Amino acid sequence: MNVRSFIKVDKAAFYRFIQTEPEGRYEYEWGRIVQQQQGGTKGHGRIAGQFHFEIKRRLDPKAWVIIEARGVETAETIRYPDVVVEAAMGPEDSSSTLTPVLIVEVLSPSSSDRDLFVKPAEYLALASLEAYIVASQSEPVCKIWVRGLDREFADEPMTLTGLDKTIDIPGLSLSIPLADIYGELFGTAAGH
Repeated sequence: MNVRSFIKVDKAAFYRFIQTEPEGRYEYEWGRIVQQQQGGTKGHGRIAGQFHFEIKRRLDPKAWVIIEARGVETAETIRYPDVVVEAAMGPEDSSSTLTPVLIVEVLSPSSSDRDLFVKPAEYLALASLEAYIVASQSEPVCKIWVRGLDREFADEPMTLTGLDKTIDIPGLSLSIPLADIYGELFGTAAGH
């Protein structure tokens, strides 16, 4: 199926397209199929992999599934974040989730504006979401939106800088020191 990004399609057509497209990375944005940059730097992959590993070792695998590049469906888009956490129950054959509880994006030069200024509005509107983390790949810095006790997100993310800081997500009873994510790249990992 050959689809051009200016032709409007529905989500069903998008899913059919990505199942038959052998190469490429695509997202669905407001009725259009948009090709994204493929691949990434080794640093990007290492940071995404560390998030996956550290989240997986801290959450109960009977309750939660941690997946890299899992589709997240919002009202108008289907995105593929670097790491997605969702409840373990549910169908195993779905191509995306409507109910992520945690989303992690690792910044790339080509995705920085979208990850920091477009995606927050999309992701934070999801009732299931407890936190959205945007992680630097070049230094130990994360910008984090965490759902508060009032079930609201702050307008601006909290910025954590340095290996001595810890990501806390109370809704998941999850704490991850930045040293565990970035230690191998930028210093000594804590607790290893």
